[in-house]
Amino acid sequence: MKHANPIASRLLIWSTRHAPWTIRRIVGLVLGSDVACTLPETTIIGHPYGIVIHSLTRIGENVTIMQNVTIGFRRPGETEGATIGDGATIGAGAVLLGPIHIGEGAAIGAGSVVLEDVPPHATAAGNPARLVRPARSTLP
Repeated sequence: MKHANPIASRLLIWSTRHAPWTIRRIVGLVLGSDVACTLPETTIIGHPYGIVIHSLTRIGENVTIMQNVTIGFRRPGETEGATIGDGATIGAGAVLLGPIHIGEGAAIGAGSVVLEDVPPHATAAGNPARLVRPARSTLP
């Protein structure tokens, strides 16, 4: 079976799930990434370099994350992290801050700064991110 992830990406995902803390830190240092949450096995990481994800972030299945993505807090002391829905795509250099919810199948454009929720199957882009393609209607 062909893997969607390159070896470095698979190593990063494996380290968040199975490696002891010291191995996890070494992998992070080599890749220049700091992923404190557990990534699902189905996560697709195009390039695992420069990724920073806070420990309270919840990531769904089949999420695509590109290089230099930051998912963190807007201000110190927040007790809830971001929630990324199944099948979402986060473009290179995107920044997601605060306890936001990215809906299932949503897309975040490269270089976007997301400070508010993004509905399912919508596309957000810009700084600050705005909906450039609203969610598709489920009505016929």
